[in-house]
Amino acid sequence: MSHLAVHVAALVVSGDDFLMLRQHNNWALPATAVRYGETLAEAVVRALGEQAGVAEAICGPFIGWAESIDTDTDIDTSQSHTLSMYFRAVLLDSTTQPASQAAEVRWIPSWDAAELGLADGLAEFLGEHGLIETLI
Repeated sequence: MSHLAVHVAALVVSGDDFLMLRQHNNWALPATAVRYGETLAEAVVRALGEQAGVAEAICGPFIGWAESIDTDTDIDTSQSHTLSMYFRAVLLDSTTQPASQAAEVRWIPSWDAAELGLADGLAEFLGEHGLIETLI
């Protein structure tokens, strides 16, 4: 069985720093699956609230997308097809200190991001869009 899931991710920038959270020993952007009837912008704001504890934010411009298709090799009928759409987002209160009880949330300097253990495909995405420098 195969299905398509649409996810959004929020890139929040403050100076040269990115708002990131640690999940399963990898650093990632706040992200979530889009719910039925929810706009992409609403999902971005929800991701920031639920994952980074940011109460007031707005969704900014679309940056780009990434696609992944995973097949579970143990059960050849199980597939996952995910379309992730990346958006810039802005915190409405610049003094907000993001925090979450579920994950470690930090401002990560852009020059350090490529050296961290990032979620699968994130370093490539950020590099392709000129947001970090990566070595090939």
